[in-house]
Amino acid sequence: MTPQEKTIVRALVAVAWADGDMQAPEAGVIEGLLAGFDASDEETAELVEYARSPRTLRELAVEGLTDDDKDTLLRNAALLVCADGVETEGERVLLAHLADVLEVGEAERAEIILSVRGGLGDVRRGF
Repeated sequence: MTPQEKTIVRALVAVAWADGDMQAPEAGVIEGLLAGFDASDEETAELVEYARSPRTLRELAVEGLTDDDKDTLLRNAALLVCADGVETEGERVLLAHLADVLEVGEAERAEIILSVRGGLGDVRRGF
């Protein structure tokens, strides 16, 4: 895995903990991303251990992410927020904050989130 891919996974762990609990569907999204990034057994073990405790976005440095990395992170964060079937106000706020941290403009973030959520409601609410 590249350092950027590890940052993406760590950020998604923070998103998963936004509502105070990481549910199995959220963990599944993260596990799928680890597989997609071809994480080694050692990297997987490291990131699974990292995910066992509540995390926040404040712990991360996202400056090294490319535009493609940011897109991947925001798309997967939107998917993660929807994974447990319940989207809390805190998760919406965190998603908006993540887009701000990534310096993704409002129109682009709405497009990204809409493409992931499909018909799950008004993506502009809370942004």
